[in-house]
Amino acid sequence: MPCSVGINIGHTILWADQGEGGVTEPMREWYARLPIKASACTECGLCLERCPFGVDILERMRMAVALYETGP
Repeated sequence: MPCSVGINIGHTILWADQGEGGVTEPMREWYARLPIKASACTECGLCLERCPFGVDILERMRMAVALYETGP
């Protein structure tokens, strides 16, 4: 896993992308079950170095926090 704190980057990005169209209660419940939330991101950049797709993972982590951790 490329995340130094153990965030499941793939699942977190998936749900951040899904949430852009609106977050439902089932989506919030799924996110709540993640053992390590996007807010644990230290922005170390390790994931950016290892990502073969050029995704701005740090921005996606911030988006996940905004969508799922800062309230409706």
